[in-house]
Amino acid sequence: MKNSTDRHFIMLLLLCGSIWTACEKEKAVPLQALELDKNNIEILENYTSTVEVISGNGDYTVSEPSLVEVEVNGNTITFTATENYGEERLFIMDGTGRKAAVDVKVIPAVLSADDPRFYWDGLVELEQANQWSTTVMENKIAATNITEKKQFVLSWNGEFAIGVKPRATLRIIDDEGKQDISLTKLEILAIDRSKNLCTIVFYKDRQKGEVVFVLP
Repeated sequence: MKNSTDRHFIMLLLLCGSIWTACEKEKAVPLQALELDKNNIEILENYTSTVEVISGNGDYTVSEPSLVEVEVNGNTITFTATENYGEERLFIMDGTGRKAAVDVKVIPAVLSADDPRFYWDGLVELEQANQWSTTVMENKIAATNITEKKQFVLSWNGEFAIGVKPRATLRIIDDEGKQDISLTKLEILAIDRSKNLCTIVFYKDRQKGEVVFVLP
């Protein structure tokens, strides 16, 4: 009888030890702060932008949006702009309740606005007191900020006239160097002398850019 009791006692001790070890291992895994690769994004109407979770605890959700549609795939969160324009702050949350804010700005399509601007991976307002200047040539337009040491140069073959232009290129120059992007398509949509504005859209695959500038 005593041997049976001893065996049960030993088994109980082993079981308690296993539970304690499991608890210790569970405690040994620290919770991660929730961090994102960016905390603000600009999206052109009907296009997408992604935010990557670089530190977190999994099981991510996004607070109810009003301007965008949201898809969560692992650590990648994709925002797709709808036809509603404006700005909103959303919160990404992980399974532990930790959260991080993302400021979202949805920019309307170029055809619905007359404000001079250059849009590619962000919005540059032209003809404003913001140190950006515009240079327009026969088949080239450059938006330059000397203070920021940044320049976008959009060029194409052919004349300055409405239509699709061949062999178009976007050159980006900044502190990191020079990048030449061969564009999938560039089209001059409008040359409006009544408003003294020209409208150009350009694409690299599904990424869309646009420029509205004052005619020389």
